[in-house]
Amino acid sequence: MNKLPIYEILDDLKSKLRTNKTVILQATTGAGKSTVVPTELLNETFLKNKKIIVLEPRRVAARVIANKLAQNLGEKVGQTVGYEIKLDSCVSKQTKILVLTEAILIRKIQANQSIDDIGLIIFDEFHERSIYTDLSLAFSLQIQDYLRDDLKLLIMSATLNSKKLSNFLDAPIITSIAKNYEVKSIYLNPDVKQPSYSDTSLVVDTIYKALRDSKKDILVFLAGVKQINEVRSSLNISEDILVLPLYSNLDKKQQDDAIQEQSKRKVILSTNIAQTSLTIKGVNVVIDTGLEKVSKYDSSNSMNHLNLSFISYESSIQRQGRAGRLENGVCYKLWHESKLLEKTSEPEILRVDLTQTLLELSLWQIDNFDDLNWLDIPNETSILHAKELLISLNMIDKEYKITTFGKKAISLGIHPRFAYMILKANELGFAYEACILASILNANSLQGDILSTFIDCYEKDKNSILLKEARQYFIKLKKFEFIKKEKFSYELLGVLALYAYPDRLAKLREENDTRYKLSNNKGAKLHKDSYLFNEVFLVVVNINAKAKDSFINQALKIEFKHIKKYFSTHIKKEQEVSFDKQNNKLISREVISFLHLQLDVKPCKLDDTKLTKLIINVIKNEGLELLNWDKKSLLLKQRVDFINYHDKSLKFPSFEKKYLLDSLDEWLGIYLSAIKTIEQLKKLDLYNILLNLLSWQQQQILNELVPAFFEAPSGSKIKIDYSNIEVAKLSIKIQEIFGVYETPKVLNNKLALQIELLTPAQRPIQITYDLKSFWENSYDEVRKELRGKYKKHYWPQNPYEAQATNKTKKMMK
Repeated sequence: MNKLPIYEILDDLKSKLRTNKTVILQATTGAGKSTVVPTELLNETFLKNKKIIVLEPRRVAARVIANKLAQNLGEKVGQTVGYEIKLDSCVSKQTKILVLTEAILIRKIQANQSIDDIGLIIFDEFHERSIYTDLSLAFSLQIQDYLRDDLKLLIMSATLNSKKLSNFLDAPIITSIAKNYEVKSIYLNPDVKQPSYSDTSLVVDTIYKALRDSKKDILVFLAGVKQINEVRSSLNISEDILVLPLYSNLDKKQQDDAIQEQSKRKVILSTNIAQTSLTIKGVNVVIDTGLEKVSKYDSSNSMNHLNLSFISYESSIQRQGRAGRLENGVCYKLWHESKLLEKTSEPEILRVDLTQTLLELSLWQIDNFDDLNWLDIPNETSILHAKELLISLNMIDKEYKITTFGKKAISLGIHPRFAYMILKANELGFAYEACILASILNANSLQGDILSTFIDCYEKDKNSILLKEARQYFIKLKKFEFIKKEKFSYELLGVLALYAYPDRLAKLREENDTRYKLSNNKGAKLHKDSYLFNEVFLVVVNINAKAKDSFINQALKIEFKHIKKYFSTHIKKEQEVSFDKQNNKLISREVISFLHLQLDVKPCKLDDTKLTKLIINVIKNEGLELLNWDKKSLLLKQRVDFINYHDKSLKFPSFEKKYLLDSLDEWLGIYLSAIKTIEQLKKLDLYNILLNLLSWQQQQILNELVPAFFEAPSGSKIKIDYSNIEVAKLSIKIQEIFGVYETPKVLNNKLALQIELLTPAQRPIQITYDLKSFWENSYDEVRKELRGKYKKHYWPQNPYEAQATNKTKKMMK
């Protein structure tokens, strides 16, 4: 033990902790930091007989390290050294070193904000940066600043961005470097194609090769429980070799079988829980698939997803190091050496659902992330989504203060969705059943469908870990709630799940289809071979949102009658009027909706008191084109738009399409009270309705500055075209504008009209903004070209002095 490198820096570490509130210890793999430092600091005077908390990111590591620390003292765990993890604890009144997982530390801090009985918190394997690690550190730093200037913090890891962390914490760095046993890296041959994520054949072949080439134990890193089971079932090896799984949801005995020395050789199939902290004696061969499952929040559907992804470079070094903890080893890396890996893993706080974290902050009386010190702050969208969910669950109010209901929910120690489900289920008499369902839905490695897993737990007392967790929730619930009990039926499982996931109620689009519409306004598909095929309503609890089409992985069916019975507050009944374009008529119907999902639609008789609002909604949906835009109405709109564009100081009301649509109830509502058909709507006098929006004075100004017609010298009234908001256009026969020397203007003679001169047959001759120039430079050519074609019409030599006319030469006489 004394040969461990960590002993060389212990004196410096103790000295730094005496004079600093926070210290960073960067110790390479195998230095002994996790199993030596806590016991060596036990008698330091700065502790003042208070406890040392050792924070571990993983439950397996917490238990193993507690046992090792106890062995160092020649004791059994539960005496001076104890541990508390999810579903398991071993502590006593004598315990001075307590090894915890982060969520349990949060509960202790929330229960006693000054944590008076704690003198030192050690953050082990800090580089893993779970969201609870960041939250624990943020709380601890605030406790140091405001409540406990004697509280010490020690940040430990083998791989850290020490400079960034040191600047953030204003803390000194101590380094311990262990002897590095040589680990030979064997990459995929360049000629071998990178295997797909779902293909485990290369893993199996590599295990066979490693068994032949080495006599030591083998540690295999796989992405998840599914892959572990696939590899385990594919292996066909001697009974002299134990094939043992290792993941967080295994019971203690199975985990210990994998970790502890055995009389037989072992092949350990592990998730990344064996990546750090654990030294597994006998292992000098690592097979690394390079894969892991990483939880990531998808704001588009408000869900965390376990995404299969490639590990970072730092993670690959840590996995490789498992082969060289005690002797030289070898690491088979099942990827090409040329593959570029990300340097570090993204911290959880930047990629996962923040709902539980926000609820913890609300209990801490913090409503803004900026009020605490964080290494990284998540984006505003993720924060807003979490707050909106908590408000919808009645756990915080609109000022983001925690409610009484929220305090009850947080005491259950589970995600707010599941806490809400348990509390609401208790009102119905199904609290125990909800606790079982919560433990199933909370499991990251659930095998099989939810219904059969629930039946195993509920009837057959199987899946002991899930049941143990469920009973723990139930015990917590009984501490503050009266437990009501009613007879339960399996068809109510969907009801319980919908309390947790009201935004994931799904309705089948068509019979014998696999497509569903969800209450969060998204869509998803069910696998054709699912036992839920053709169920009309589902509650979706797990969805693959990364594929081209989102697929429903896990769901429960729910009956329409139960949706109506238990979720009446979520259901809206609204009358709706829509426009049937094909038949050109208005259709009225009653729509029953659950959030954004239509549950049922049926014809109905219109409620006259709601008629105006319904017609307005139809116009907003279909557009202003439903109204009677005759030539007069359209011209009036264009004239007002024109004057607003050129002179905003006149302050005319806006006739722009968007404004008219947004303010329909203000200017059109009073005319709609008796409208029930599209024919009646089309008969509305839109011109006078719009004209009445202008005052008498504005009407006079409009006629003066932007006249509807040009009084031609021929006596004709010719409409001016204002459809181009920048330029007004006058299309006029050339004979009708003889004698007009200057170009006509609008807007108090500020803007010349665009003159489109026409032949007697209304065909364009020329466009000009300068009539004088046209008469002087172009008229003679036009006259020569057209007088022979239009012989009946007047073509004078001098257009200035000629009489304007709208008649032929014969009619002029």
